[in-house]
Amino acid sequence: MNEQQNHTTRQDSAVTVIGLGPMGQAMTRTLLTAGHPVTVWNRTAGRADGVVADGATLAATPGEAVEASDL
Repeated sequence: MNEQQNHTTRQDSAVTVIGLGPMGQAMTRTLLTAGHPVTVWNRTAGRADGVVADGATLAATPGEAVEASDL
């Protein structure tokens, strides 16, 4: 017997990513491709340039980034 799991996802769920090293950048781009609005913050703001160009929103502070979404 083949069981299917019922997963509900919201393509428009906002997500925050703090830390934009290689993993943070890859996660941000994956989330953007999936249709999620993404807010990012990194200690070195220039590391956000590429993902901001791809559609992410840059937060000025970590607190602002956390406040931007539930995830």
